[in-house]
Amino acid sequence: MTVLLLAGLLRRRRKAIPAVNGTVFLLVCTAGLLALVIGIKHTERLSGPIGPAIDSGAYVTAELTALSDASRSKNPSMFGSGPRYLVTAEITEASHSGRKFEAATPVLVIGSQTWRTVRYGDRLHAAGTLAPMEPGSSEAAMLSASTAPDVTSTPAAAEAVTTLRSLFVEHTGGLPPDARGLLPGMVFGDREQQTDDLEEAMRRTGLTHLMAVSGANCSYLLGFVYLLAAACRTPRWLSSVLGIVALAGFVLLVRPEPSVLRAAVMGAIGVAALVSGRRRASLSFLALAVIVLLLADPWLAGEYSFILSVLATLGLVLLGSTCSRWLQHFMPKLLADAMAIPLAAQLFCTPVLVQLQPELAMFSIPANVLAAPVVPFVTIGGMVSLALLPWVPLPGSWLVHATGFLTLWVAQIARTFSGLPLATLPWLGGPAGAVLAAAAAVVLLALLWLAAQGRLGISSLCFRVEQAAGRGSGSGRRYTPASANQAPRVGAEQVKRLERGTTWLAVGRWPGKRRVGTVFCAAAVAGALVGWLVSSTGAVPLPDRWDAVVCDVGQGDGLVIRTGSGQAMVIDAGPEPDAMDSCLDSLGVESVGLLVLTHMHLDHYGGLDGVLDGRRVARVLVGSSKKELPDLVEGTLAEHGLDPELGKAGQSGRTGSASWQILWPTAARGGASENDSSIVMLVTLPDADGGVLRILLTGDLEEDAAADLLRGLALEPGSVDVLKISHHGARNGGTAILDRVQPRTAVISVGRGNDYGHPAPEILSALERLRVPVFRTDQIGTIVIDLAGGSLAVRPAE
Repeated sequence: MTVLLLAGLLRRRRKAIPAVNGTVFLLVCTAGLLALVIGIKHTERLSGPIGPAIDSGAYVTAELTALSDASRSKNPSMFGSGPRYLVTAEITEASHSGRKFEAATPVLVIGSQTWRTVRYGDRLHAAGTLAPMEPGSSEAAMLSASTAPDVTSTPAAAEAVTTLRSLFVEHTGGLPPDARGLLPGMVFGDREQQTDDLEEAMRRTGLTHLMAVSGANCSYLLGFVYLLAAACRTPRWLSSVLGIVALAGFVLLVRPEPSVLRAAVMGAIGVAALVSGRRRASLSFLALAVIVLLLADPWLAGEYSFILSVLATLGLVLLGSTCSRWLQHFMPKLLADAMAIPLAAQLFCTPVLVQLQPELAMFSIPANVLAAPVVPFVTIGGMVSLALLPWVPLPGSWLVHATGFLTLWVAQIARTFSGLPLATLPWLGGPAGAVLAAAAAVVLLALLWLAAQGRLGISSLCFRVEQAAGRGSGSGRRYTPASANQAPRVGAEQVKRLERGTTWLAVGRWPGKRRVGTVFCAAAVAGALVGWLVSSTGAVPLPDRWDAVVCDVGQGDGLVIRTGSGQAMVIDAGPEPDAMDSCLDSLGVESVGLLVLTHMHLDHYGGLDGVLDGRRVARVLVGSSKKELPDLVEGTLAEHGLDPELGKAGQSGRTGSASWQILWPTAARGGASENDSSIVMLVTLPDADGGVLRILLTGDLEEDAAADLLRGLALEPGSVDVLKISHHGARNGGTAILDRVQPRTAVISVGRGNDYGHPAPEILSALERLRVPVFRTDQIGTIVIDLAGGSLAVRPAE
C-alpha cells in the first residue's frame, strides 16, 4: 500500500489535493479487493473436512504436491531428535477416520532425512499428524510426517528442471569449495552446497542477497536476451516475447519463491512498458507488480523475502539516482552509481533486517560495491552454461569453471570484511529497533544532502581547491560556494599534485574521467585474480563437507575432528608448525575445544605453535611416560595460559558435537616406553544425516601394549568406522588391533620417502587380507573423512 500511495502522490504532486483524494480512493478499493481475495482463498484452503482435521490435530494420509525443494531445518531440535527437512506442499486429497476427501490446503511438511530427496513439483503420498500454523502464515497447517514420501509422479517440466540443476551442481565438483558453495546459489538460488562458515561470512557482510535470486538476476537475463535479439535485428515485439519466455523458464528453474515472483512480474510489466513506450513509470510498475502478486497470493505480504525485495526496489526507484547525484560531488559518476545502489537498498531494508537479526552489517555497502562487477558475469555465464550442458557438455563445463572462479572474488570479499573488527554492530530489536534504524537512515540521508549542498564545508573546500588549481567555476561543478574570495592559498607543488589527480577523492574530479570505467573494471578483474590466489593458498583446499581430516604433516600425526562450525578437536600436531597451521586455516578452524598430544615425540608435538597460532584452545590432554614434559611443550602451553592434563584410561567427555573416551594408558602401565604411553581414544561423532562416525586413534602404540589394551577392550569386529594405524604403519605396531577391530577403513599418516620404511609390508598385507581399504598421506596427501546417510566417504582433499 505504501508503494501505491507513493506512486499516486508522485504522479500528481502538482495537484496535491486531487492526488491525495484519488490515491486514498484507490487504496481503499485495493484494500477491499485484497480483503475479498483473502476471504475467498482462506475459505478454499480450509473448506470441507480438512479444517476440523487441522483443528483437532488429526492423523491423516494425504496426497501432496511439493511446492518447494526439501531444505534442511536450521533448528532440528524444535521437531524432535535427528535431522529434519522442510517441504512446502499442498494437500490435494486426504483420508481421515475412514473418510476420503479433496482439499487445496498449503502445508509445511516436517520430515526425517528420507524427505531430503523431495523436489519441486513431485506428487507424493505420505501420512502424518496435522497441526494449525500461526495466524497469517502462508501455510494453513503443519504436517509432521511419520512415513517416508512415496513419490508417485513428477511433471515432465519439473523433472527436466531438477535434472538440469543437478547436472550443473555435478559439474561444479572440480571447483574450489567456496566456488562450489556460491555458484549454484548465485545462478539459481541453490544454497545447499554452501558451508556454514561461508554462509556466516556472507551474512555478516550483507551479501546474502546474492544467493537469493531476485530482480537483479531477472534484469541481467532480460538485458542479455535483448542484446542478442538486437544483434539478430529482431523486431521489438519478438524481442519482448523472447524476454517473457526466458523469464518464465528462469522462474521455473529457480523455483517460484516470493522474491523471484516479484522480480518476474516486475520484469514482465517492464517488458510491457518497453513495448508501450512508457519506460520511466518505475514506481507505478512496482505498485502494479505488488498488487498483482498480492491478489494471486495475499500471504506473500507476510514473507520477509517478499517485503525485503519490494523495499530494496522501492529504495532504488526513489533514491537511487538522487543518491548518485549527491555522491558525484565527491567521486566519479561510475563509482557514485555503484555506491548509490547498495546504499539506497540498504537504507530501506535495514528497519526490516534488524527484526530478523538485531545487528547492522557495517561493511555491507563497500562489500556490495566490490562484489557488484562480477555478479552480472556470474549470472549470465551460469545461465548460458545451463543451456549448453545438456547439448555440448564440454564447452558448458568450461564455462561453469570459468564462471565459478569469478565467485571466489565474492567469497574473498565476504571472508575479508567479516573478519574485520566491528564487522557487525549490535542493534536494538523489535519495533523500537526498526524505528531507530529508520531514524538513522533519515539522518544519514540528511548529512549526505547537506554535504552535497556544501553546507558541511566539504563541497566548498573542494571548489576552493579547484579554483586554486586554475579550474574555478568553469570546471562544470554542480555547486557554487557562497564566497570564493576566501579560498586559502595553495602552493605550486600542491597544484601540480592536484592536476595529476592524486587527490581526486577530495576534488571530486579525476583526469581522464572517461577512462574511469576502464580502470574500475580492470581493478575488479585484478582483484578477482588476487582473491582467487589468496583463497586458493594453503596446503588443503577447504572441503565442502568433512567430519574428520588427516592432515598431511609429513612424517608425523595431525588429525582434526569437526565439532561445530569453525570448531574442532585436534589430535597431535605434526613435526612442525607451518603444516598444521596451514591445514587448520584451510579447514576454517577458529577454536579448538580439545587438543590431545598422544605422547611426547617431536613428530606429534613439534607443530604445537601452529595449532595455537590465532586460535582459542579450551583444554589440553597429554600422554607421556615421564613426569616432566619437553621444554617446547611446557613453554608454549604456559605462554598461552594452558595447563595440560595427563590423559588416563577411563576419562571421557564431550567436545562440541563429538564424544570421546580414553582407552589407554591404564594406571598399571605407568612408566612404560614413550610409544606405549600413547593416548588411545575412541571418538564418536554424530553425522549431519543421522548416522554415527566412530574413529579409533592409536597414537604410536606398539605390539605388546596393544595386546594388553585388547584384553580389556569391548570392541567387536566392524564396530569402528575408521582406524588410525599405529606408529605410521611401523612393523612394531603389530596387527592385533587391526585383526580384532576390522574397521570399515584405515588411514596411515606417514611421510613421503621416509627413512624408516613406513608403512611396513606386514601391515599392508594384513590390511589386504582383511579387505580393509587403506588411505595414506604419503600417497594422496591430506585425507578427508565424511559420513553421510550411513555411507562412509574417504577421499583426498585435492
